[in-house]
Amino acid sequence: MTESGTRRRILRRLTDQGPIDKQVSVSETSDSAEGQLKGGSIMPKKTKQLKSDSTKIENNAVGTLNLGVFNVRSYGAKGDGQTDDSPAIQAALNAAAPFGGVVWLAPSSNAYHCNGPLTVPSNVTFKGGYGGMRRGLRLYEEAPCGSLLHVYTYGDFITMSHNSILDGLEIYYPLQTTEGVPNPHGWTIKIPANQHGVTIRNICSPNPYQFIYAQADGFLIEGVQGYPLNVGIQLGRVADVARITNIQFNGNCWSDATQSLRDWVQTYGVCLKVAGAEELMITDLFAYGYLRGIWFEAYADANFPGNYGSLTNFGFDAVQEGILVQTGGISGRQGFSISNGRIVPFQGQVGARTGIKCSDTVPSIGPGISVSNVGFFGPHERSIWIEPDSGARITILGGQATEYQQEMVLCQSRNAAVRLVGMRSFNGVGPRINNPGGGDVLDLVAINS
Repeated sequence: MTESGTRRRILRRLTDQGPIDKQVSVSETSDSAEGQLKGGSIMPKKTKQLKSDSTKIENNAVGTLNLGVFNVRSYGAKGDGQTDDSPAIQAALNAAAPFGGVVWLAPSSNAYHCNGPLTVPSNVTFKGGYGGMRRGLRLYEEAPCGSLLHVYTYGDFITMSHNSILDGLEIYYPLQTTEGVPNPHGWTIKIPANQHGVTIRNICSPNPYQFIYAQADGFLIEGVQGYPLNVGIQLGRVADVARITNIQFNGNCWSDATQSLRDWVQTYGVCLKVAGAEELMITDLFAYGYLRGIWFEAYADANFPGNYGSLTNFGFDAVQEGILVQTGGISGRQGFSISNGRIVPFQGQVGARTGIKCSDTVPSIGPGISVSNVGFFGPHERSIWIEPDSGARITILGGQATEYQQEMVLCQSRNAAVRLVGMRSFNGVGPRINNPGGGDVLDLVAINS
């Protein structure tokens, strides 16, 4: 008998016996080879047996046989919205660890209630049934269901380990206030130092206080959506080509949020904070209704030249500052490329609304920024603002600015250098260039219509 025939016969015999509640391994003898069903694969074996073992063959919530998948329900998770399921989910994650297995958060008619934190072990995949760019169940105030985690801890919730994967979940905070100042929670998802090669994808969280923190190399964050109230994604010291792609942070994910809470987010919220990232690649990033789109934080390390990498295909809408660069925030040597996007800084404090702002204070390590095909529009004071002590080196190719209320470019630093090539401006108030600092500014091939 062939191995595939042996396997089909074994599965038929097992499923005919009904749901399997214990752990088993099965082996079958044939003249040419013997098949042992273990962890979803056929292994040669010379004996015939049916015995208890550590490999799990189990049924999921709708009775479909799964091989090599650790269903949280088999470890006691209820998914009833009331029982604390965090111990059971952690037990499934721990059981999967020796195998590098997949832990399945089986869709439920209610939420998985979690009072405590979870840790995804190395090489384990924690997976739910959701995929794609979902805005979550609170978009239309739907009842809880599916692969949904309700979080009741105020500390960090999910901690990732190296080479682990988080995929296809929705994470919601029922205790978060809907008005005024939000309740502070720890990080929803955290990648600690030295936990490299983590993947986070297809995650929706309508109302995290702090969503994702990463301080490790080579991670992928992809297909994430939600309405983070304080910080969307924050990066510490990161290297080895970290990738962030297909991200949307938008208040539409949480219809329960009142205007007073949205005003707080507009005043204090940051989509992405970056400090100490090398060769960072960001694509398809959108944020609406925050203080800042990206904040390249001040970073003091003699061995690190500043963040460098690229941002492309992006939109920062209804922000006060699209991009803020502080001292050591962007490398002057490697630089940061910003392309194919739009910044709409019409919200926030009048007088401070700007597209890109350089607030660095050490000219010798000023940022190198290359901007191409970026549009600035909506009522705002200025599209580019270089503060008095900045040593910024900025080139702007193409793109356009409109509806600026004071000037298109304000250069207050004699240490800065700016080159504009073929940038269009129209419907603005004031000059294209205002250079009171006496910086090295040239406006080439200007388009004024």
